[in-house]
Amino acid sequence: MAIEKEYTVHPSKGMVIRFKGVMDIDDLYKSIKSWYNDYKYDYTEKENTQKNKPQGDSLIIKMYGDREVDDYVKFHLEVDMDEILRVKKFGKRYSGEARIIIRGKMIFDYRDDWKAVQFLFYLYNNVVLKNKINKFYLVKIYDEMMELNNLIKSKLGLINEN
Repeated sequence: MAIEKEYTVHPSKGMVIRFKGVMDIDDLYKSIKSWYNDYKYDYTEKENTQKNKPQGDSLIIKMYGDREVDDYVKFHLEVDMDEILRVKKFGKRYSGEARIIIRGKMIFDYRDDWKAVQFLFYLYNNVVLKNKINKFYLVKIYDEMMELNNLIKSKLGLINEN
């Protein structure tokens, strides 16, 4: 397995959370946004749309964050609430179905310092830095993805909050 410019950490479709029931979308949204802030990610909201439909509203919320780990590696984590369907509001809570996808990747040489010397970039990633990538960076971003996953599941009532 060769390490290229970007290294995807999640399974091919991302970490998928499916939920059907009553949820507090506002609290979930604020908690995810706060998580990005707590972990020092530069937060960006890519999309936040609501469509009114007869069978219930449809929501799409796409959030992502980037964090520079050091001068060479940057983490990128995305949360796509791309299918919140048949949403009906009951006070502060909502009833509906949700599919939430978490994706993560590491971006190497995000400042493009090695752009002119691609062969050396390849050697650096796959020989010199390979152990650090596998034993530090990969473990760190995976742990952060799992913490974000657990936060979302706890807000949806899928696991107990500690």
